[in-house]
Amino acid sequence: MTRWVVPVLLLLGILCGTCAWAQNDTEGQDTGAPTQPGPKPAYTYPDAAPSLDFLTQSVENSSLTLGLGAGFSYDSNAYSTGTATNQNFWLFHVTPSIKIQQFRPKLSWNVYYAPGFQEYSYTQKSFGSSNGNNLFSQRASAGFIWQMSPHWQLQANEAYTFSANPFDSYLTTPGTPTMNNPNPVTYYPLTQYTLNNALLTLTDQLTKVDTLSFTGTESLRNTSTYNLLTTVPFYNLVSYGGRASYSHRFSPRLSLGADYDYNSLDFGNGQQRSGTQTISMTADYLIRPNMSISGWVGPEYTGTKTTVFIPILNQTFITHDSMWSTSAGASFAWHGRRDSITAGFARQVSDGGGILATTQVNSVNGSYRRMFTQKMDLTVGLRYFHDVSTTASSRSFDNFNANASLNYKLTRSLTASAQYSYLKMNQSTAILLGTNNYNANMVGVTVNYTWNHPLGR
Repeated sequence: MTRWVVPVLLLLGILCGTCAWAQNDTEGQDTGAPTQPGPKPAYTYPDAAPSLDFLTQSVENSSLTLGLGAGFSYDSNAYSTGTATNQNFWLFHVTPSIKIQQFRPKLSWNVYYAPGFQEYSYTQKSFGSSNGNNLFSQRASAGFIWQMSPHWQLQANEAYTFSANPFDSYLTTPGTPTMNNPNPVTYYPLTQYTLNNALLTLTDQLTKVDTLSFTGTESLRNTSTYNLLTTVPFYNLVSYGGRASYSHRFSPRLSLGADYDYNSLDFGNGQQRSGTQTISMTADYLIRPNMSISGWVGPEYTGTKTTVFIPILNQTFITHDSMWSTSAGASFAWHGRRDSITAGFARQVSDGGGILATTQVNSVNGSYRRMFTQKMDLTVGLRYFHDVSTTASSRSFDNFNANASLNYKLTRSLTASAQYSYLKMNQSTAILLGTNNYNANMVGVTVNYTWNHPLGR
């Protein structure tokens, strides 16, 4: 660990310096800007220099963004399996990035790429041994919005991730569950994983108050057994889905609608396949200009085919299961001048996050954000998941997570952040990591630099 002392002290010094700077900051007064100021105009950029004559306004306001992030993470109990208990896990990362976005009158598009270098080491307290590895990560995404006609719009996004950082899923403030995403944060075992998500939405504005949309989704997840101390089935996932929805706005505050959603789940290349169909009623209500609530409820039907191979008998058995259940969820959002609160719950059949296969997911979460100054803010979040296998009710999984993130803007282009997360897992059987219970404390510090410039200047 001696070789990590200098970089650790350096990053801690930067973080402590940001806090001290916040107490004596005279660069600008806090104007009490709202926490969620809303979307900015597409063509507004800080650079006021004149554009080249041959460029249109839409092209001159397109931008190129370069970034560089670096930091470290620490896990007090990275692995907990029988004799291999209490392993301290350190991870250092450096990640450059590039993003290009272009706006035109009827089309906007963007591409993003971020390769990264990750070096981690862990010390096993039980045996006093240590180990380390150097790995590379990659993130890439692309998307566009096309206004095909005054009433038709096509939107698409695709994101690819390859990471060996086990903190990617745990040091992230949980999102609010929605019908398309009841599990805002997926459980990744402490190992490498590859993830690809795609979304395509076609929207038709029938009238000023009626909207019809069609959505297609795709999700591919592959979890490597590298550094995974137990063999866990159903980690890999291939999922495709479709959704048709209609919404009618009765007033500026109230909108009601109906959805039909189909989702196909394939675990372990055919070891288990499920099809889920949901018909639901949706509602969105604006209680106040700064307070809103939305939700859905409806019946859900799930059919599952499971293939089980028993080595002793050298035979393969196929079972079929089906079930009716209730799909429901709600989310609440409020924001003030400096504070914002979000909360939500969801109940839906979905992916068990790589730990279970087809799963009845019950989740509750909430977060609070406080803007101390225009440069510093704090976010605190809680989440709880209770997942039960739809084919084997004896297999269940509980996940509780509490986290906090402090962000400080050093300069216009340089930001620093610190994260803390407490994770507690309870399992009906030793599904993951070879133990029924698992607790860990995780901390991380990251410094990010970004350079943004309009294209054509």
